[in-house]
Amino acid sequence: MNFRKLSIAVLFLTTSGTLFYAQEKNDTVKKEKKIEGVIIQGTTKKGTEANIISVQRKSVEVIERVGSVQLEKQGVGDVSVAVTKATGSQKQEGSGQIFIRGLGDRNNSTTINGLQVPSNDPLFKNIDLSIIKTDMIDFVGLEKVYNPKLWGDMSGANVDIVTKVYTGKPYFKVNLGSSVNFNAVQKNNYFLQDGPSYFGFEKIDQPSKNAIVNQGYVFKTSWRNQEVNNPFNTALNFDFGTNFKIGDQGKLSIFGYGGFDNSYEYFTGTTGGAYDGQDNPLRIYNNAEEFKYTTNTTGIVNVNYRINPNHNINLSSNYIHTSEQKLGNYSGYNRDYYDNDPSQERFITQQRRATYRVNDLIANQLRGEHTLSEPLKISWNVGYNRLDSKRPDRQDNVTVFDKQQNYSFFASSNPGANNRYYDQLLENDFVGDLHADYKLGEKAKITLGYSGRYKDSDFKATQYNFRILPAQGTYFVDPNNYDSFFNLGNYQTGAFFDIVTFRGDIKFSPETALLPQTFTSEMTNNAGYINVDYKFTEKFTAQLGLRYENLMQKLTYNTAILQGKINRDYNKILPAFNLKYSLNDQHNLRLAGSKTYTTPLLLETAPFEYVDVDESTIGNVSNYPSDNYNVDLKWEWFPKKNELISLTAFAKYIQNPLARTTINSSSNSVSFMNVGDTGRVFGLEAELRKDIYDSGNTRLYTFVNGTYLNTEQELDNEKITKENQGSGFSASFIKDKDKLQGASEFLANANIGVEHKWGGKNTMDLVVSYSYISDNIYALGFQNRGNMVDKAFSTLDATLKFKLNSGIGFSLSGRNLINPYFQRVQENPLTGNELVARKYKRGTGIGASVSYEF
Repeated sequence: MNFRKLSIAVLFLTTSGTLFYAQEKNDTVKKEKKIEGVIIQGTTKKGTEANIISVQRKSVEVIERVGSVQLEKQGVGDVSVAVTKATGSQKQEGSGQIFIRGLGDRNNSTTINGLQVPSNDPLFKNIDLSIIKTDMIDFVGLEKVYNPKLWGDMSGANVDIVTKVYTGKPYFKVNLGSSVNFNAVQKNNYFLQDGPSYFGFEKIDQPSKNAIVNQGYVFKTSWRNQEVNNPFNTALNFDFGTNFKIGDQGKLSIFGYGGFDNSYEYFTGTTGGAYDGQDNPLRIYNNAEEFKYTTNTTGIVNVNYRINPNHNINLSSNYIHTSEQKLGNYSGYNRDYYDNDPSQERFITQQRRATYRVNDLIANQLRGEHTLSEPLKISWNVGYNRLDSKRPDRQDNVTVFDKQQNYSFFASSNPGANNRYYDQLLENDFVGDLHADYKLGEKAKITLGYSGRYKDSDFKATQYNFRILPAQGTYFVDPNNYDSFFNLGNYQTGAFFDIVTFRGDIKFSPETALLPQTFTSEMTNNAGYINVDYKFTEKFTAQLGLRYENLMQKLTYNTAILQGKINRDYNKILPAFNLKYSLNDQHNLRLAGSKTYTTPLLLETAPFEYVDVDESTIGNVSNYPSDNYNVDLKWEWFPKKNELISLTAFAKYIQNPLARTTINSSSNSVSFMNVGDTGRVFGLEAELRKDIYDSGNTRLYTFVNGTYLNTEQELDNEKITKENQGSGFSASFIKDKDKLQGASEFLANANIGVEHKWGGKNTMDLVVSYSYISDNIYALGFQNRGNMVDKAFSTLDATLKFKLNSGIGFSLSGRNLINPYFQRVQENPLTGNELVARKYKRGTGIGASVSYEF
């Protein structure tokens, strides 16, 4: 085992250490001390609205939480949607990735119980929050203001998912649900690729080297699409909790959750649009369709042992298996495959892509809290995460249809136009935290801590390209039956196609040709931090902190683009302060400032090209971290226990901002680079949680928030050319300044709910939720082409739930009820036109479920 990995593991396992996430908060006024103690003991209601607001009111640090009780009422099933209920957050369309305060995946971080977890997808830094079920959690915390207990690699926010620790009465609950997406069920013929199974556990192996060399075409799955009957979504899950007394003071509590759900979706419309400066199409699939099928199998066990009031140990193990099938048929014009007839009067380019992705993530954590004496508390938290992410048997085909002759032929002699692709990312992630809190009388507390992380990543990818041998016009291709052309018999004749990789021909140089593209990363991060909380008066409390981080990364790569090694070593000193002034029991003023940094992602650095239908993305070995300076000013008003009104002004100054941009190349590829010297964000956030009517057994309430963002970053062509000599990339921006990529100018969420109780424990909840996201830049423009912009859109959801004394529950839900178009356009600054790049509707969903708790 690597020495650094071993040293970190030994350190964490032989010391009593750091709290999984600093929950202990300073009191605002003396009379709150007894209330604080009740909250610490009453862990069964962490996710209630009243407790969420109470913790926020008392905390020295600026925190924002979304509790499990409110999420259940709104029918929110996964954490990605839960986070969008917080102020300033938006979900990227088509994924579980989150933008917070205009800053996307690269700028945010995700933790479970305070410990970092890896992404389940090599394309992203953060885990897809949509795969984590809200039934497993107590609450989701958003830390948009940095404090030194957090890792410094963030500029947007840290999303902390706190899993459920059960301490109530024993119970067992089972839930069965079903739903439909009208786009999917109204499709007469619903298709997916051959190979994957209903539950998403089917293993599709890459052909062995010996089989490829000795036999040639040995792929076990066909190219033929498989029809699916009854594309209805289903969900089955259970959860339970129980407690056992151990001795006079001990208590063992166990919470468990297990579930499976799936989802069928269907999109039709336009995709792949790209244009030159004269509005002429470079690529446009104006007759496109996508079939999408996803599964999620999740299990978690959380065991909590309260030895006595001074000592507590918790063990949790979480397994998440997800799969995604996406089958796309795209018809239109693509100059890269066939550059004649852009108006499609005679020739139409047809592309088929079938993608199967499987992810297995295991997150294990062991943590403890120990009060050794009245002033001293030691807390520790260690974790091991294992990720296995695969894209087995991705299939691509491209043909051209001749409308006059009524036949199809392969589009290009380029072997990559027809291919099968396999990749795998394996990651082992060791992470831990240790800190001690020491109180100095009634006014001060000092926190000293250490955090460590070691992660190794191993990525391999092989793409088998099929080089077409016969001349165009001498053969016929059936796009509905590619197996009639690509088969063992045709390969063995030597007259139809050869199998090649980017390294060469398998027939003539198998040892070289079958070497995969690879990159490996070994990352070690060590950090020490100190926090001092000091209560100057009963109303004014200050927290000053400092964190030092040393980040080392060894990257080795051997791809179609580059071969080499990079060793990087960064030292970051990150100061932070939080000031809180309580005007009275209901009003707080807060001021916070900090320095953080943002590192490029692994696939943004590794020189590997990932080709999708819409774009081709290439990592850039020349990019480097950016530094961020953050300041927040916030006013909070707590009229009642369930109510909150707040207003926040914030600003961020960014040195050497990173951004996605189109590089100068004939292929219009996208990469990532430090695009300018500076960038900045100014913003305002407003939040309202208010009871409109509360009398007897009926309550009418609302939850509204909105965010305004003003962003800008410098764009410097000369800087990019100078700093990217290692990669050879350059850019030709059409402006010297522009908005930050991904930042919407305005975000809003509005919820209105009714809860009614009768006959003891019978309850009814009705919640209607509306969200709005304004325009935002998807990718920066270049040369004489404008920005790619995701246009504004709105969503409307509704949930009606009943819980009865008998333990039976019912729910009805409607999703995406107004069903707007999602539209991405390419702006043209010369003509003023907005040219469609993507346009489709997600479809409305209706669902119902029944549960029984006993």
